[in-house]
Amino acid sequence: MVTGSDRANQLVNKFVISLTTGRILGYVTDINVEVEGTKFYFILKMKIVENLGKGQGVFTNETKIRIEPGDIVNVGPDVIILGDGKVPPLREIEHMTQLQSEYEDLASQLREKETLLKSLKEENSQLRRQLDEAQRELRRYEVMKEDFEHLKEQLIRQEGQLEMAREYIKLLEGIRHDIDQMKELLEKLVSEALESTVRGVIDEELNARGLKKTGFI
Repeated sequence: MVTGSDRANQLVNKFVISLTTGRILGYVTDINVEVEGTKFYFILKMKIVENLGKGQGVFTNETKIRIEPGDIVNVGPDVIILGDGKVPPLREIEHMTQLQSEYEDLASQLREKETLLKSLKEENSQLRRQLDEAQRELRRYEVMKEDFEHLKEQLIRQEGQLEMAREYIKLLEGIRHDIDQMKELLEKLVSEALESTVRGVIDEELNARGLKKTGFI
């Protein structure tokens, strides 16, 4: 773990640049650490650099500045970059950049999932329509099945009635045969009775007239 003292030692012998003003504030020759409550501050002792516009710089007066650790944007091999509390540290910027990249990745994945979800919804809607159509067809087949079962029952009843009719016809045919036999017998009996009666009448008439009986009509 890097302590405040260790970090302070990393700030010595470096140029200090203000990111907000774009100026070189000086060259750090020494540093102290102050602690107030739960906070600590860096007191940078610097030499001011002048005459940079003429192609060469010289160190003139010394000055001190008091900064918070949060004022430091980045520390390089030769330079300390300050943001004066207006620019987050480089690590935070890198972290924010990483978060932005992760956010963009998540947003891209979300868009892909939304596209997939839209496709799945359309597919689900199509499958639902097919299911509704299949259910209608199923109901139609069920009605047809019920009609078929009803017709089957009617056919079975009609077959039973037809069989009964056949048996009844057979019975009627048997009765008709018996009636025909009885008719023939009755006609024969009537014919014989009529012949006997006629012969008797003729014989009586012949007897009354004293004639001989005849053996035939």
